[in-house]
Amino acid sequence: MNWQKMVLNRQLCWTVMALFCFFSLLPPNAEAFLAQSRLSSGEVLSERATQLAVIQGALEHKIVAQRLQDYGMSKAEVVAKLDTLSEEQLHQLATLSGDVGGGVIGGVIGVLVIILLVVVILRISDRRIVIQ
Repeated sequence: MNWQKMVLNRQLCWTVMALFCFFSLLPPNAEAFLAQSRLSSGEVLSERATQLAVIQGALEHKIVAQRLQDYGMSKAEVVAKLDTLSEEQLHQLATLSGDVGGGVIGGVIGVLVIILLVVVILRISDRRIVIQ
């Protein structure tokens, strides 16, 4: 009975309650980071790889391939130039390349993307267009 009296002591209960409240108000340490995207196969997806896939998908369209051929660029040269693009240029091309080939608005945007893509690739490869 003596231990019940000690456990149920009012002063001890209030002290434990006060300490519990004090420690429960202290914020815990939290650490977080951005997790990389992964496929179900475990392959890590980087933003650059995703953007390259979007641009290469746009390069598969016949219109884009034909325009680049008209300016004397082979597909191998274009792919080689894609590796030298900066992150900003790659993001811009990927954003614009995503809409190639969809509807009337997609057609207009597609033409603009094709022109932008051709100009950027020609600028990177130091080729000039001569109109006679």
